[in-house]
Amino acid sequence: MMLRLALLLSLLALPTIAQVSLEELDAAADETDAAMTAVRERLNDPDPDRALAVLEILITRGDAAQKRLAVRHGLSSTDRAVRATALKAIFDAEPILRAVFVPVSEEPSVYYYRGVRDAGGVVNAEGHGSVTFKLNGYDAENACWTYSRSKSCILRMRGDAVSLWFGGSWGSYVLDGGTGKLMGEQEIAKNLAKASIDLSE
Repeated sequence: MMLRLALLLSLLALPTIAQVSLEELDAAADETDAAMTAVRERLNDPDPDRALAVLEILITRGDAAQKRLAVRHGLSSTDRAVRATALKAIFDAEPILRAVFVPVSEEPSVYYYRGVRDAGGVVNAEGHGSVTFKLNGYDAENACWTYSRSKSCILRMRGDAVSLWFGGSWGSYVLDGGTGKLMGEQEIAKNLAKASIDLSE
């Protein structure tokens, strides 16, 4: 009983934490919604060139909320030009990307494990590999985005199709607009794997 009383008194002695009023929440939400509505209107401009320019600017130079909205808009679009513009803008922003590999074979060779680990990745108990890499710019001469470790080509685009250099070969990826992921196949040291790269914000 004494212990409970002491605990209650100690809690009462704590300073009161300031709370946000419901009116403040509503005002902030209304302000944010108004700003995002204006951004959405520009993303859906009837002039396709203006809409693509807005999309690219928001992804490469917008604040976190604007970028998140633009990425979702671009990746979920059914228009190939919009998807391609979104992908290019994402890569131009030099993001850190995470690729996940699931070997097709139940027993991939030791070279699969070595290929993932040599790239600084990890392989879990199920054999799924995960590698993180950071893009560091676009190489116009070789028409590719480069990787921070070696500044050699790692990503290429043709239309809205993406190729990733990893494990000694180029893998092929297409965008799944529903998930915001690039989905494809990657051969890692002659071990075929299903692969995905999450681009969602």
